[in-house]
Amino acid sequence: MLNMYLIVFTFLVILFFYWWYQKPEKFPPGPRGIPLFGIIPFLSNFPEKDFGAWSRKYGPIISVPMAWQNCVVLNDYETVIETLVKRNEEFSERPHIRLFHMFSKNGVVLIPGGPVWRAHRRFGTTSLRRFGGNKGIIERKINDEAMHLVHALKECEGKPFDIKNIMTNTVSNVICNMAFGRRYDYSDEKFQVLVSNILGFFKNLSDWKSNLVIFFPFLCDFPPFAQHVKETVALLGPIKALIADLINEHKSNFDPNDIRDILDGYLENFVDKKDDFVLEHCQDFCFDLFVAGTETSSTTLRWACLCLMLNPDVQEKMLEEIDHVIGKEGTPSVSHREKMPFSCAVLHEVMRFRTMLPLSLSRNATKDVTVRGLHIPKGTQVFANLWQVHNDETYWKNPNKFEPQRHLDENGNFTNSRYVIPFGAGARVCMGEHLARTQLWVFLINIVQRFRISVDPNDPDLPSLDDGTNAIVHVPPAYNMIIHSR
Repeated sequence: MLNMYLIVFTFLVILFFYWWYQKPEKFPPGPRGIPLFGIIPFLSNFPEKDFGAWSRKYGPIISVPMAWQNCVVLNDYETVIETLVKRNEEFSERPHIRLFHMFSKNGVVLIPGGPVWRAHRRFGTTSLRRFGGNKGIIERKINDEAMHLVHALKECEGKPFDIKNIMTNTVSNVICNMAFGRRYDYSDEKFQVLVSNILGFFKNLSDWKSNLVIFFPFLCDFPPFAQHVKETVALLGPIKALIADLINEHKSNFDPNDIRDILDGYLENFVDKKDDFVLEHCQDFCFDLFVAGTETSSTTLRWACLCLMLNPDVQEKMLEEIDHVIGKEGTPSVSHREKMPFSCAVLHEVMRFRTMLPLSLSRNATKDVTVRGLHIPKGTQVFANLWQVHNDETYWKNPNKFEPQRHLDENGNFTNSRYVIPFGAGARVCMGEHLARTQLWVFLINIVQRFRISVDPNDPDLPSLDDGTNAIVHVPPAYNMIIHSR
């Protein structure tokens, strides 16, 4: 009898392995990994680089089993456009991820899809244009905030400091101003809790335990993952509480004839909905707008400062252009970009060189799709490997080097390469792209215009552009800088 059990067990194991290593017909090629775990145990701290290496063996569209899910990764510009842009309806949704659902059930960034997402996406795109995009209001708000940034930096002059908190304060206030109609003093107690929790949230999200929970959702119920998830969700409590207070405040003094900000616009747009829709859905929408908009822009600016600090010749050339076009006391404007090709090239190169969302956020195939003769079944998670697009040697020479001049033509004119797509592509492209680009330009030009950025000569270990924490967002390493007024 024991031998019979052993034979049956062996047969089932062989059957399982046979099933595991089978792929759907015409499914994209790729490594198979090991049963239950897939290729997760073989990934480095930079999975986008691993996927890029595999794409050189298997082709630009590869499949990778993540735990027991077969995922597809797009590794060059053409396949990203062909799949996510030209077939945007089939890839407009995101997969349901238990961890993300705990953060925001009815927002606009992480929500899988459906009527709430469509309504929020439509409203978000329209309101970002309404409150600044077409009338220059957004630029005035950003320039006002830039003066507070300059003041905060002057207080740090001549001594080593980490710009992370200041940069987060600055970008967060722009979102607060547009969404809620107010800005906060950097020393405001509630605001500091807000900023501290945002930073803590993304730090937790970068932890290896968060990465495992995404692909093994049942781990949310077991230690040490359960405690980690609980702590991460708890960090969002004060943020959502403040947003709820602002919603109730706006509801109490709402005037349909005086729409002051995005929150007023939300109440105007959804005033005929149930109260729970207005409160719960509005809270998640504002949360997504606030948290996602803060982290991505502040992280890009921190990378920019680090690139300039370690490349003083680039900083000097950028400064010469600023002095020539704007002057030492002029107010930076988006309109200056056409006369400042080198500064445009610097910012473009920062977004290429240090891609803030290396794998973007995954999409879900809403139906069976065939791309380049390869079959992507309904329900498959699809990742756009933006890092590989930005480091593809087909498009870029020496892609691992920070070289702003690569974005200038032979006459010194800026060339806005289509192969730089830091905000994604298709139906889920970042709806705040215009806001982000305006912030990045105005804040970075203000910093370089008024200060010289240098390394700490007493720091024995200089920061490296090759370091950083890599999870959903590629975050630079903690580093100190020294600034001196010009």
